Amino acid sequence: MQVLNLNISTLRKVILRYFLVWMADAVSIGITALLLPGIYFVRDTEFWFLNAFVVALGFALLNVLIRPLLIILILPINFVTLGLTTLILNSGLFYLIASLLDSFVIERYSAAFIGTLVLTTVNTLLGNAVQLSDDYSIFSTMMHKLGSLTRPKLMDRRDRGLVIIQIDGLSHQTIQRGINRGKMPFIANLLNRRRFRLNKWYCGLPSQTSSVQAGLFYGNRAKIPGFRWYDKKEKREVVSSSSSDMNAIDAQLGDSASLLLEEGTCINTLLHGGARKKLLTLSGLLEKDFRQRKGELEDFAIFSLHPYLYNRAIVFLVLDFLIDRFQTFIRAIKQRNPRVKRNFRFSLLRAIGTAFLRECITFFLIEDIIRGIPVVYANYIGYDIVAHHAGPHTSDAISTLGGIDRQIRKIGRAIAHKGARQYDLVILSDHGQSRSVPFSMLYGQTVAGFIEEKLNTPSTQSADYDVEKTYFSTLMNEMQLVENAFAPPPIVRSRKTLERIERRARPEPEPPREHKEIVVCCSGNLANVYFSEYPGRMTTEKLMKNFPALLDVLVSHPGIGFVVTSNEEGEVFVMGKGGMHRLKSGQIEGQDPLRMYGNGHLVRELIQLSEYPNSGDVIINGSFLDDGAVVCFEEQVGSHGGTGGLQTEPFVICPERYGRLAKDISSPEEMHQFLRNILDRNTDSTNH
Repeated sequence: MQVLNLNISTLRKVILRYFLVWMADAVSIGITALLLPGIYFVRDTEFWFLNAFVVALGFALLNVLIRPLLIILILPINFVTLGLTTLILNSGLFYLIASLLDSFVIERYSAAFIGTLVLTTVNTLLGNAVQLSDDYSIFSTMMHKLGSLTRPKLMDRRDRGLVIIQIDGLSHQTIQRGINRGKMPFIANLLNRRRFRLNKWYCGLPSQTSSVQAGLFYGNRAKIPGFRWYDKKEKREVVSSSSSDMNAIDAQLGDSASLLLEEGTCINTLLHGGARKKLLTLSGLLEKDFRQRKGELEDFAIFSLHPYLYNRAIVFLVLDFLIDRFQTFIRAIKQRNPRVKRNFRFSLLRAIGTAFLRECITFFLIEDIIRGIPVVYANYIGYDIVAHHAGPHTSDAISTLGGIDRQIRKIGRAIAHKGARQYDLVILSDHGQSRSVPFSMLYGQTVAGFIEEKLNTPSTQSADYDVEKTYFSTLMNEMQLVENAFAPPPIVRSRKTLERIERRARPEPEPPREHKEIVVCCSGNLANVYFSEYPGRMTTEKLMKNFPALLDVLVSHPGIGFVVTSNEEGEVFVMGKGGMHRLKSGQIEGQDPLRMYGNGHLVRELIQLSEYPNSGDVIINGSFLDDGAVVCFEEQVGSHGGTGGLQTEPFVICPERYGRLAKDISSPEEMHQFLRNILDRNTDSTNH
């Protein structure tokens, strides 16, 4: 009898939620009619306003009965236009319902098109205000059922799966700040109920995404010395924003016996980690066989079937664009320093990364939870993008955490109620960010310019890195893949139109950089300096012979905290303004250059970094300023890549039962082992 009562109680709650969703749709349609000319209700009865409920119900039925067939017909074009045809279809169905009901009038299609955008905006704002979830939408139920039909045959033996959510660039201290400010209520609730534990971990050097993801996915950081580096053998720059370079890293590590994402999915990452399905993954773009990308097409098709999701993603994109323009205007008025340029192009790319991609990522992840995929890894990039340009602790950056928290709440709900298996949830970041001031802003020249001036030797510095551009390019390349598969003229035009929007806002391209005798590759406040004309590693002895003034010039500069070199016997020297530290022997002469950087694992990391085959002949790290900011070698006011401040202090949130295992993790390799232990425990529990 108790079970029966529970079922009746649950049924009542579900019915009530469906009724509230229906009411929200009706109110949204009513508000749309009040706001827009050309859309109105016929007021021929006393209770004419109740017709909004009839329109809402009719609109729902049209979507249920007609929409699936139309989506199948427009699928190829819909995929490459990021669902733009879905917007046209939605407005067409909205226009159709007015022609079927005498009590509701839409005078022209253009009014229906604008009305669909307004309807979606009002519905989204109203749903967020009263905390109505898509879980109770009839469309969401249909889409999830359709998604479950595409479930692959899985060979794993786990009774529990693992969902890993990465919040790119968010430090342990900053997430605590976001929680304390009330920006992340769902995560705060997880921690307050003592079901989950928040820990700090150490990501090591370089503190940037590609090396950390290599460590997380494979248990091996692939000897990546920075976001970009110079390969002396190939005489070229290798960059973590290059799909071919990241694909080579995946291929190099692919034979690992400890693939974290085997049989799983990765979403919006630089590396794929052996995942079966790769959504919005940079290293997977070289896969040109359309049949191998079938899973991505299916997921986007299901996303397009929903009458609100794409429209809502567009609404959030527009709102985020306007928010960034407003924030930029306010900062310009207040003249907050330091400032880096946030132009129209940045606002557009930021909006794609923080809004549109955020909605897509959540939908893709939930679909794989419903399918029962054993391990899913997804990366939210919004905070990292904004923090680079506004600063890691600014209100601009912290405000992005609320949107990410809402996505995690949806994912948590899906795990609890929709998964084809039980799941453990782990939330982590790959690194933090430190407040920074660009070297060029402080001293009027780049590091390469300074070296060239002092040594009278031609030097070149790598181009600055736009994280938002990388993910935009990933979208464009995925569209190119589908264009190659179908190749009708409308698809070609659609892709080129989207690229043209971004290109018009792009600054004039710089001429190709010629690699000169000295090449400086920067990753935040870390820089690898290469002498390209000298094969192999330039040891300390060779540096003193060929460039006797170099080390003194670098060490004495106020923007440089310490300099790292290695001698012919393999000893690693860290030189600072007040002394020198021999890392392997432990001998310190004068003041320890690492005393301000205060991490017990830093010596290990610097030794390891200096021994990577493609590390610079000289490695330099930016200094601390009096206010605690670090000097950055790129145009950023929030940076990571080296050491100093919060950039090497990411966080991990995991279930309480794994909390002790997550304590004192001091490298990506150890984090990989921690995540593998969770998966292996789930496998072991199945065998017993």
